[in-house]
Amino acid sequence: MQITILPNRVMTTLENETLMEALIRHHLPVQNICNGEGTCGKCKVRMTGHVPPPSDHDLEHLNETELKAGIRLACAVTPVEGMIIELNFVESQDRKEGVLLGLKATSLDPGLEKVFVKTSVPSLADERGDWDRFVDELSSTTGKSYDKASLHVLRKVSEVIRTGEFALTATIYRDEILDIEAGDTTKRLYGVAIDIGTTSVAVALVDLNQGNIMKVVSAENQQTAYGADVISRITYARESQENALTLRAAVRGTINHLLEELAAQTNVSKNEMYKMTLVGNTTMHHLFIGLEISHLAVSPFVSVCNRPLEFTAEELGMEINSQAKIIFLPNIGSFVGADTVGAIMGTPVALEAGNHLLIDLGTNCELFLKTEDTMIACSTAAGPAFEGAGIAHGMRAKIGAIEGVTLTEEGGVTCQVIGEQEPIGICGSGLIEGIDELRKVGVVNKQGKIVDPEKAQTLAPELLKRIRMGEKGREFVLAYGTDQGFDVTLCQKDIGELQLAKGAVCAGIKTLVEMAKISIADLNSVTLSGTFATYLKANNILNIGLVPDIAPEKIKTVGNAAHVGALLALIDHHELAKAGELYRRISHVELGGSPKFSNYFMTSMYLERNS
Repeated sequence: MQITILPNRVMTTLENETLMEALIRHHLPVQNICNGEGTCGKCKVRMTGHVPPPSDHDLEHLNETELKAGIRLACAVTPVEGMIIELNFVESQDRKEGVLLGLKATSLDPGLEKVFVKTSVPSLADERGDWDRFVDELSSTTGKSYDKASLHVLRKVSEVIRTGEFALTATIYRDEILDIEAGDTTKRLYGVAIDIGTTSVAVALVDLNQGNIMKVVSAENQQTAYGADVISRITYARESQENALTLRAAVRGTINHLLEELAAQTNVSKNEMYKMTLVGNTTMHHLFIGLEISHLAVSPFVSVCNRPLEFTAEELGMEINSQAKIIFLPNIGSFVGADTVGAIMGTPVALEAGNHLLIDLGTNCELFLKTEDTMIACSTAAGPAFEGAGIAHGMRAKIGAIEGVTLTEEGGVTCQVIGEQEPIGICGSGLIEGIDELRKVGVVNKQGKIVDPEKAQTLAPELLKRIRMGEKGREFVLAYGTDQGFDVTLCQKDIGELQLAKGAVCAGIKTLVEMAKISIADLNSVTLSGTFATYLKANNILNIGLVPDIAPEKIKTVGNAAHVGALLALIDHHELAKAGELYRRISHVELGGSPKFSNYFMTSMYLERNS
């Protein structure tokens, strides 16, 4: 049977499969945190026309307003002919766009240029081939020789040269002619820089003539339907070659969808995009390219390739100019990938004289430590909590997300919401500040437990009445719902998820510092990278023990530095050479099985300043 996916797609379903299974099979975006078990409540779809009665899972996870609006959990829906559903795929990411659009190129040398030439018209006295005539004139203009000729340009040169009345533009990458166009198109030269995150993917469109970032779009990585973290995706890919190809198609599909969005929102066609630079952790790198990942999961955790790689768009199925250059920055090790190299490039202080720690916060958290004697890097599995995933009312940083929380001992509760509207959920920065505020007023103790309201009579009455029993234990109401019909809360499980994430990060820091034979006090700076890190406050970070106790003024936050690194490599090919030097100099440390890390992890779970 067929069902319609708004706005303009038709999907065929198979007998006895759920809507979730059909969406995954068609590589359509759907959250699948619990692998279709109906326990996470995240796979929401809106249905029009035929709306099935709510299932037990729907009744458990959806409120009355959502149910009336036709929202159901995809894992609990049996498709029927003519069903129409809506997926919330591409989301406006004001934070990502704001951080990146403020960047200005300090140098512009993408290694890519457009050159306009006019050739002589063939005659009996000049019978040179069309390609020869063009290349001779091009060499005369640039002073360079072009010995390579691709079938792509050879097959079109006769038509192009005559369409432009023997005037045409060549797009050149180093000494290679990528493409030719009729007439003068020298002002139309674009590229894209991409950050492939485990949870989300961000794409920035850049005018390579000016160095200006024109637009940034992002979306959830479609691979999340097959697991929330890199380990679950490696496990899924190892089950069969078909699964590995499914993951490859998912991430490529995410990127191509975003490229379509960029083309739709700007006056730039995809065929005018001639260069793409990418960063991502090693697993994302291998899955995107289509490399074997089974050895990443077992000791000694070996990748296929760490050095920088270059392909054409045609080779990797990227829907931009078919001859465009696709460049992946180098990896450092099995779970420390090109995103870490990009983050280092995007954070100049990380390589300054002294001892500097860089923390790239995400589902897979990478740590880089530079001292006077060494450069070392490692990763910790923080999980998706920082991205809002796995949190009862968690969401990405978009309009309606609580991004900041202030509580007073007198019972005042104030939520800062992106877009200044009624809150519909909470993002990573709101989660961290909210839990720290709950800790400060005594609603949550240092073990991370929400106190029993009947035994916490010293709390203000307004705070006490916000503590209640929910389906997942005690919860605290941050905002009472009106329009959306549900309250935004932080529950006991949410706090536990943050404790696991921040405990892994803190333990990783302590282990890395000890390996480098310095102390926390010896650090000159601690920089937190990641889009949501920009909105974190030093005191919140220290109070919950996300990083060990250090002078607050040493803590810096930056935006998505990994994406900045990809942008730098896009607009200046010399930056790519620097990346190649970095990955050779940095030593990779594996924390898995480390007794030191395990011991530090156990002591880093408390919500308190961690020495």
